Amino acid sequence: MGLVATATATRGTPTRGSASTQPISPVRTRRSWVWIAGAAALILVGGLLNVVLFTSVGHPHEVFAVTHNIPRGTTLTADDLTSLALASGQNSPAISTASLSEVIGKVATVDLLKGSLVTPATIAATQQIPTGRALVGLSLKSSQLPAEPLVAGNHVEIVPIATDTTGEVSVTTSTISGVVSDTSVDQQSDTTIVDVYVSQTVAADLTSRAAAGSVAIYLTGADG
Repeated sequence: MGLVATATATRGTPTRGSASTQPISPVRTRRSWVWIAGAAALILVGGLLNVVLFTSVGHPHEVFAVTHNIPRGTTLTADDLTSLALASGQNSPAISTASLSEVIGKVATVDLLKGSLVTPATIAATQQIPTGRALVGLSLKSSQLPAEPLVAGNHVEIVPIATDTTGEVSVTTSTISGVVSDTSVDQQSDTTIVDVYVSQTVAADLTSRAAAGSVAIYLTGADG
């Protein structure tokens, strides 16, 4: 009786390692599609920023500058111009080299020093005459000019010269004030052409005297 009970008890008691075990499934982590979309957007934005930086740093803005001193009133040609690279983002009114037609053939409205940038304010389609002034051209021999070469901006006094029938020269003490706009040399006639701004009230008389060669010119300070 005791042996049967013992045997029964023994058979009913599970032994270590004999119990059946269930396989453990691996835990799966799920990534939200929102995070994936956000990461993709960040990558896209970063790529666009790289493109913008490359464009701004790698491609500077080319503008026009002048190769030498240019007096106002001069018509610009290709030989007067060069290009200058400005850093992207640098604010400047200078005209882009892509706009060549906006510069060639235009007239300098101010004196341009070598290396100066060409801007819409420094050029015009035609020469601009100040209000109340006239531009008169004087063709002068060396004896009618100072030895020092005249340049744009010089203040001068123009002296009318009259000759009578005997060839006597009379010089008036009344002079005409003017400002040189431009000068050039006529090699064939060995004369210097001086363009001068004068008052409109004396322009007609001065033009007549200049055509007859009956004027001389001397250089003064800015205050006369």
